[in-house]
Amino acid sequence: MEGRMDARLLAVACSGSFHDLESLLDGTPAAYTMGSSARRPPSLYAVTARSDTLLHVVAASHGDSEDLLSKASLVYDKAPSLLFVQNSQGDTPLHRAARAGNIRMVSRLTVLANGQGINNAKGLLETQNKLKETALHEAVRIGNNDMVNWLMTQHRELASFPEEGTSPLYLAILKENKIVAETLYELHAFLNLNFVR
Repeated sequence: MEGRMDARLLAVACSGSFHDLESLLDGTPAAYTMGSSARRPPSLYAVTARSDTLLHVVAASHGDSEDLLSKASLVYDKAPSLLFVQNSQGDTPLHRAARAGNIRMVSRLTVLANGQGINNAKGLLETQNKLKETALHEAVRIGNNDMVNWLMTQHRELASFPEEGTSPLYLAILKENKIVAETLYELHAFLNLNFVR
C-alpha cells in the first residue's frame, strides 16, 4: 500500500454519493469540488491510519443502500486486489462489513470474490485476522443469523474454521446464542451431507 489516504477521498467514501466518488476517482469535477477544476485522481492504494483501504472504508460504512453497494463495486472494478487486503488488525473488507452488520455488503463482497474464482472466494472467507477470526466470527459475535446463513452457504466448512482457535460454532455456544449455534450446526451437517452424496 502507498501513503495516507486523501482526505477528500475518505470524506466522499463515507458521506458522498456514488457519483461523487466516481468523479473523484476519475479526476473530474463534481459537487464536492465546489466548482474547482479537475485534479489528479487520488491513489486507490493509499490507506488510513489503521491501514484501511478505500474498500475497507466503504465496506464498514453503515447502511445498506444501493448507492453504498455501488461504491463497493466501483472500487473493486478499479482495484480488485483491495478485496483481499488486510488492515493493521488483519481485517479484510469482508470482516469490516460483517462487523458493521451489513448483510447486503457482505453478500456483495462474496459475490465479487466468487467472480475471481472459487479458490479466491474460499480464500477470502477463510482469511483470519490477528485474533484468528474470520468474517463468520464477526457475524456470530453480533448475532446476525441471516449473515451466518449466507456465509455458511458460501463455504460449508466455516463453522469449524480455524482448526486451531475458537470456531464460530464454539463462539455461538459461548455467547449463548442458541439460534445462531443451531444454524451453524445444522448448515454444517446439512451441507456436508449433501456434499458427500
